Amino acid sequence: LSWLREFVDVKASAEAIAGTLSLRGFEVASIEPLGDGDAVIDFEITANRPDCLSVLGLAREVATAYDLPLAPPSTNRDARVRLAELPVSLTSDRVTVSIDDEELCPRYAAAVADISTVVSPEWMTARLQAAGVRPISPIVDITNYVNLEIGQPMHAFDQAKLAGAAIHARRARSGETITTLDGVARTLDAEMLVIADRDRAQAVAGVMGGASSEVSATTKTVVFESAYFKPASVRRTSKRLGLKTEASTRFERGADIGAQAVAIQ
Repeated sequence: LSWLREFVDVKASAEAIAGTLSLRGFEVASIEPLGDGDAVIDFEITANRPDCLSVLGLAREVATAYDLPLAPPSTNRDARVRLAELPVSLTSDRVTVSIDDEELCPRYAAAVADISTVVSPEWMTARLQAAGVRPISPIVDITNYVNLEIGQPMHAFDQAKLAGAAIHARRARSGETITTLDGVARTLDAEMLVIADRDRAQAVAGVMGGASSEVSATTKTVVFESAYFKPASVRRTSKRLGLKTEASTRFERGADIGAQAVAIQ
């Protein structure tokens, strides 16, 4: 609830908000008090409302129901940089991006960032845990946080592990294999989209990243991915591989094709 209130200044209690949205078609599974007036409201989101698989999406519904303004993500926290202050370029001397299959991947945004040894702030890990997501490491936590906040799945590659410092959104080669982040070796087919470097697939697009370019404690530079993938393609790939993730759940229902740059920023 405190997270939602960063987007919409609603004074109503968790119970009142849950009741209001339940009348608008959102089934309430539970309400869990957290103390200090905060709570977790667990909504059952139907498959036709992928726009509500995020705090921002539900805040938009609350703002509409209570006739209140909706604040954009960039103004949520004082520590955040406003979008207009961030440098944006279509080229980089540190990584190249090419979309080889625009049907399955019509939009792909990336950003390169140098990182230092840090830990995730307590407010972030607390929110992830309240949302049922286990904190893992600062970079992974950031991508999970953005996904929960605005509904745009993201991924991070270790830039040093990308051959040729290149990213290609292409179809898999028939019989091509990849070991995904869950440690399972998977065989791909030519109907599946992958995110590859110069030499091989480094992620199953919209489903799960690969272990060989996983961010670790020794990572010095990361490449953030924020893309839009064709829903039917992600659905087919997820089903064929027997692999369902937070990312595939959103992509296969239809993510916001306008959210990629905002998520990166």
